[in-house]
Amino acid sequence: MSDPNVTSDPSDPNAFVERYIALWNEPDAELRRKRIADLFAPDAAHFTPSQEVRGHAELEVRVTKAFDSWVRPGEHAFRAVRNANGHHGAVRFNWEMAHLASGEAVSVGFDLVLLDQDGLITSDHQFIDR
Repeated sequence: MSDPNVTSDPSDPNAFVERYIALWNEPDAELRRKRIADLFAPDAAHFTPSQEVRGHAELEVRVTKAFDSWVRPGEHAFRAVRNANGHHGAVRFNWEMAHLASGEAVSVGFDLVLLDQDGLITSDHQFIDR
């Protein structure tokens, strides 16, 4: 189900990040696939310290695995830290994975994304701090 509180204003980096985070919390596989297409260029790359995925199909597998591991069981959700900023086709931001019962951040990270002329992610570098 689409989140009505998530705006798509590309001039607002925090709104962009809200859309990005909504992808990682999306329970519906079809909507998750649509969110990937709405955010990422077809040949986009996503890098973590331990993996590299390319293209929408591999991104879907990556996001689904994270969702199934952390969000689907009902104990955690990802949330944006409202500190995003961007310029010249790049956006950097922090995120947290929070324990739903306590609200405590159990994992925190930083992403740097590069965007094409249409505002789609071409490269996503994810750093996990904890």
